[in-house]
Amino acid sequence: MSDHGSSSLLVLSIDIIYRILDHLSDFTLLCAARDVCTRLNSIIDTYYRYQTLTSLKLEMYEINHYGIKQVAAAIRSHVAITTLDLSFNEIGALEVQYLSDALKDNQILTKLDLSYNRIGNEAALHLANILQNTTTITALYLTENDIESVGMEHMTKALRNKTVKLTILDLTWNRIGDVGAQHLADTLRTNTTLTTLNLTRNRIKNEGIRHLTDALLHNITLTTLYLSDNTIGALEVQYLANVLRNNTTLTTLDLEMNSIKDEGIQSLADVLKNNTTLTALHLGNNKIGPIGAEHLAIALQNNTALTTLDLGSNEIGALGAEYLARALQNNMTLTTVDLSSNQIRDEGAQYMANALRKNTKVTTLDLSSNQIQAMGVQHLVDALRSNTTLSTLYLSLNPIGDEGARHLANALRSNTTLTSLRLWDNEIGDDGTKFLVNGLETNKTLITLDLSFKELGKRQEQYRTDRFKYTGHIRLNDVGAESVGRELRDRLDELLTQNKQRTQ
Repeated sequence: MSDHGSSSLLVLSIDIIYRILDHLSDFTLLCAARDVCTRLNSIIDTYYRYQTLTSLKLEMYEINHYGIKQVAAAIRSHVAITTLDLSFNEIGALEVQYLSDALKDNQILTKLDLSYNRIGNEAALHLANILQNTTTITALYLTENDIESVGMEHMTKALRNKTVKLTILDLTWNRIGDVGAQHLADTLRTNTTLTTLNLTRNRIKNEGIRHLTDALLHNITLTTLYLSDNTIGALEVQYLANVLRNNTTLTTLDLEMNSIKDEGIQSLADVLKNNTTLTALHLGNNKIGPIGAEHLAIALQNNTALTTLDLGSNEIGALGAEYLARALQNNMTLTTVDLSSNQIRDEGAQYMANALRKNTKVTTLDLSSNQIQAMGVQHLVDALRSNTTLSTLYLSLNPIGDEGARHLANALRSNTTLTSLRLWDNEIGDDGTKFLVNGLETNKTLITLDLSFKELGKRQEQYRTDRFKYTGHIRLNDVGAESVGRELRDRLDELLTQNKQRTQ
């Protein structure tokens, strides 16, 4: 600031300066407004937002060499920051070194997010120093940062330090490979703080999975493990099955976007029959067919721990849906089931409807993108008349049309448990939307309706809205929100808002 600007601060009242500060971003408040003059520093020290600021979110600020110096200075002077988000910037090794120096004596910061930068292996060494010096950090996020096995070696050395208390480590979309996985495995054998480890898309193959699973046989603290989009097939799943057979702490396992197939599923299913700790299993996009679904269905007859099963984007078809539906009639623990993009069609929807008539535990069911038409919706609606537990139903990307919307509207008139209904891109036109409005006139529980008004407005006033605008609790996306009839939109919004208010 110019000398004239600094001088003017000497005559402005504190209230006026407070009003000026109200319009500054957190970054400007902490990194630019400080040290302009002694009086402004004193006023900022008494400013409520400054006193209570504990989270500094600077994602997508284009922070580079110069900007990180300002951030470092702010961290030194404002010691109350517990969360620092620097994701989506231009931070490399030099910038992380500045950050490391600033945090050397800091024992307040608990969460550090450096995702989507250009950290690389050299900066990983500075990150290791941060972890060893700032022992209050419990969560570190490093998604897509070009970290390889060398960088992983630096970081795991720090994790072996007993003073490091990290509980969450997110390494999504790096390139640590089998060697990096081995470094992590060596650490997991003795580490007693890490509870969540995300290794999604890290080019980990057989050898790396073997090292990790061997370590998990000894680890007693890790509860959540993400291994999506690596190179995991039937053999690697056998290693993981052995972990589930012996490990008693792992509760969430994410294996999406691998090549497990039916053969691999059999290994998992066999161990799930007796496993009593795993509560969430994500198997989306693994080329699992009806045989794999049958293996899982048999396991679900005996399993009493699993609450979330994600089988989205597989190939189970109507036959696989039948196997799973039979299991759900007796399973009393699953609450969330994702069968999206599985080509189950109307026949599969009928099987799931049969399950819903008897199941009293499932609260969320995702049947999106399954080529379900109006007939399939009719089966589901018939089940919803007696089901008293399902609260969220996903039917998006199915050609249910206006007739399917009519069936759903009939269900809404009597159903008292459904709170969220997802119907975007369902070929529902003006008539179908009117059916839904009429159904909601008597419904008192639905509070979220996700619609794409792709076919609406042909006989209605044209209405344009921003992409993914939320009007009350109606989600309108840009495919057809531009043609939403104002009257329909407003009435839906009014009805859903009324229901929302009733629940508060």
